[in-house]
Amino acid sequence: MDPVLTAKVILSLVAIAMGVGPMRADFNKTHATNPLWPPHARFHVVWQVLAQTGVSIFVLVLLWGFGTMLHIWMAVLLNYNWMITFVMTIASMSLYDGALKDVNGIKPFKFNIGGKVREVDTNVFGATILAILNTAAVILLLSAA
Repeated sequence: MDPVLTAKVILSLVAIAMGVGPMRADFNKTHATNPLWPPHARFHVVWQVLAQTGVSIFVLVLLWGFGTMLHIWMAVLLNYNWMITFVMTIASMSLYDGALKDVNGIKPFKFNIGGKVREVDTNVFGATILAILNTAAVILLLSAA
């Protein structure tokens, strides 16, 4: 199979996941309609999710509407932008008293590793999978060069 085509498909899946995933996770009682959140915080989460969805649509347009290598690399960078800002947000949580989850939020994934149950935050798990996929697409693109 053509590595560039495969990379475009992977990048598209990442963009779709970043556009649809937050909508499913955040447009409900744990975030956007959470009665425990101040109205302005709810406004910002809706804005952030819609902005990311717009970027995800733009990534798909870059990949399939234009498809030149320049446009493909722009799509790669836009996908990584979401991941880099995610890590920056985690790294700066102490500055704004942030947390990865709310008490009434989405429960973490649980994995049994060697007989011991480990919990992994759903945001961290998802971002890690998407970063791995995006990097796999980069490797495919570099192999095609």
